[in-house]
Amino acid sequence: MKYTLLVAAIFVFGLANAAGQAKVLTNDPLTDLPLIPATVVTKNAGNEPVKMPGGQVCKSKMQANFYSLYNYFSKNNVKVSNAIAWYSSHLSGFNKVSGYESRRSQTAFYNSDRTIVIIVTGNPGAAGEDTDAYSVAYERYQPGISEKTIAGLTQGKMVCPN
Repeated sequence: MKYTLLVAAIFVFGLANAAGQAKVLTNDPLTDLPLIPATVVTKNAGNEPVKMPGGQVCKSKMQANFYSLYNYFSKNNVKVSNAIAWYSSHLSGFNKVSGYESRRSQTAFYNSDRTIVIIVTGNPGAAGEDTDAYSVAYERYQPGISEKTIAGLTQGKMVCPN
């Protein structure tokens, strides 16, 4: 019995120590592209992504990672305009398209073969309002999707060209 308590105590302390040392990623593991620092939402929690369910978009296989956004270090929410500026400066060669759907702004950055799409989503607000940023999703498509499909994603429309 006393060994059981000792083993349980060691296990609990080990878990507490592991939680206090959560890994902070600087790149998304799916795309190997840089992560905005605002993906670290709480102290010692790290910023491991939430893996979104895989699926089919038009004729392409989709995999994606989801991150909440909050500037833990300054204790402030990140404005959509600041998140877009950060991604614009860190994703050279990427194209950008913006839309608005369900009272949320959505800005997509995509590479030339349209196999990687990064979507910054804002909190609810009026069209054109610079709300706080809500999340960023890193998405991989095989084969790449069309520019019309990407634009449709920012507007809540599924557009699959023939």
